[in-house]
Amino acid sequence: MPPPQKAWNNEGMKRLKMIFAIFLLLLALPFWRFTDLVAILSPFEWLFAIALTMWFGIFIAIPIKLIKPNVKTIMLVVLILCFGSISFWRGPLSGMATVESDFNHCGEMTYTGFFYPIAPYVTDAHTDDLEARNQLCWVRKMISRVPKTFDSEHEVQTYTKLIQTKLFRPEIKFRSSLPLIAMLYLTINTSGAHYVGVKEIYDSLHFWINHYTEEISNRQYGAWNWPHSDYIKFEYGLVERNWQSLLDSMIISG
Repeated sequence: MPPPQKAWNNEGMKRLKMIFAIFLLLLALPFWRFTDLVAILSPFEWLFAIALTMWFGIFIAIPIKLIKPNVKTIMLVVLILCFGSISFWRGPLSGMATVESDFNHCGEMTYTGFFYPIAPYVTDAHTDDLEARNQLCWVRKMISRVPKTFDSEHEVQTYTKLIQTKLFRPEIKFRSSLPLIAMLYLTINTSGAHYVGVKEIYDSLHFWINHYTEEISNRQYGAWNWPHSDYIKFEYGLVERNWQSLLDSMIISG
């Protein structure tokens, strides 16, 4: 039988480990949501797999080890590697066509892609968050599917009209999508071997800002939406408040 002091120390260490494990588990969802930004913004799909693998190791594997010390480390390493492989195989974006904006466009391994099917049944703030992020994935997917090259200005203009038709379809057009829409037009207009429509890109930025007007930062949510509501109003507000001023600072003529 261990001395009382040693027994108390062991019990105290177990409690500290349990508290730390619970703390990591509570952070798992917010940080999983944060990894979606890698899926949306990164031009390299493997970066999302790395980010998600690190997330799983820190916020899932470590708490398992703290709660169940008898679990062998090698088993957790294998579990992390398997999860990373699945993340890489599934990819950051879904395989659905970009025709309809309300399809689930974020990959199944992303926070948004996983929870998007239940968007109508959660709080208002969470619904808006999932809808806005799914729209970001939709535009990101369109960027990834732009042909590598166009042979003529006519092809660029034809493709641009197809994209314009798609971008008009969402019933709710979130202003937070505007930076990615700008990147979409930049990608289209720089894919032609002999054609770079700088003025067309510039004009498109001002065109879409008059159509994508839905601002999450100005919405009023009930108290039950806190703290998620305050955070998303801040996050999306960074784009919603600053995008217009960025465009106003750009002067392109010709």
